[in-house]
Parts: sequence; C-alpha cells; structure tokens
Amino acid sequence: MKLLLVLTFLYISNLAFTQDSLRIYRWESIQKANPDTIYAIDASKLKWDQIPEKLYAFKNLKYLNVSKNKLKELPLEMNVFKSLKTLDVTKNEIAESPIVICQLPKLQRLHLARNKISSLPACIGYLTDLKILDIWDNPIGTLPEEISNLKKLEAVDMRAIMLGPHFQQKWQEGMPQVKWYFDPPCHCVE
Repeated sequence: MKLLLVLTFLYISNLAFTQDSLRIYRWESIQKANPDTIYAIDASKLKWDQIPEKLYAFKNLKYLNVSKNKLKELPLEMNVFKSLKTLDVTKNEIAESPIVICQLPKLQRLHLARNKISSLPACIGYLTDLKILDIWDNPIGTLPEEISNLKKLEAVDMRAIMLGPHFQQKWQEGMPQVKWYFDPPCHCVE
C-alpha cells in the first residue's frame, strides 16, 4: 500500500513539473492588475467581436485564450505579444488569413479550429518553435509549402475538412515526423 502511495505521489509530482506552471487568470479578474505581472489570460466566452485595447498592455503574455468569442479577425496590434507560446482562438468567426501570427516568434501551440479560415499565410514558416497546429473544421483546401520548414512541428489537426487522398498522402509522406489528423479522404477533385 505504501509503495502504491509513493508511486502515485511520484506520478502526480512528475505531471506537475512537466506542465507549464503559469497561473491562468480570467479576464474579469485582472482589470486592475499590473500588466507586467500577468503571463496567462483566459478571455474565452466573453462575446468579444474585437480585441479590447486594454489587452495589448499585457505584453508579457505566454498564454492567451480568446476562444468562443465572435472575433472576425486577429488585429496586427497583437504583435506586441512577442513571448506568446500558446494562442487559442478556437470557435470564432475569423475568415481572413491571420497574418499577425507570423509576428509571434515564440508560438508553440496555435489553435485556430472552428473558424472560417480558407488559407494560412506563407510566413507561418517563420514560426520555428511551432509544435501544435490545430486548424480543425476550417474551409482550408491547401497548405503553404513553408509549413515544411517547421522542424519542431509534432501535430497538425485537419479533421472536419474535406481533403482528397493525394493531399493527405503528400503531407504525411513529406513530413513523416508530424502526426497528421485527417478525416477519411473525400472522393473529391484534387
């Protein structure tokens, strides 16, 4: 029994040290906080149709979640987040290719799922630390060739997108170190 408790403790301790230890603050709770002391913000489900100016004061962010809002674009002013490692804009109304992501050099996790994005900018190839690219359920038909420059890329989620077998095979064979998540290929014209 003691051995089981010790093993359980070691397992939980190991999980705690391997996860990012940032404290994530809800947007509502940091309105009077010193922006230099906040590194992670959850501003999800706030019905924002644009990013508020006040958010740009939090220049030291490493994590930003603005998922489940009504954003139609990611403004260029977001380029102030030079330390950002995780950006989650899942389930918004973004249609334009979010060019500002290319100005976030430390991005490791980019979640763009469930938007209306039809293409990614070629400059995504500059995100050399990118590990996770989640573009699930967007009307994307092609990927920029520059994605092949992303040597640290571990996973790309493209489920819920109608893609033919040649597209899927091209990327799986071209980047075999990446775990590609596709739905079964469609029988569509490629």
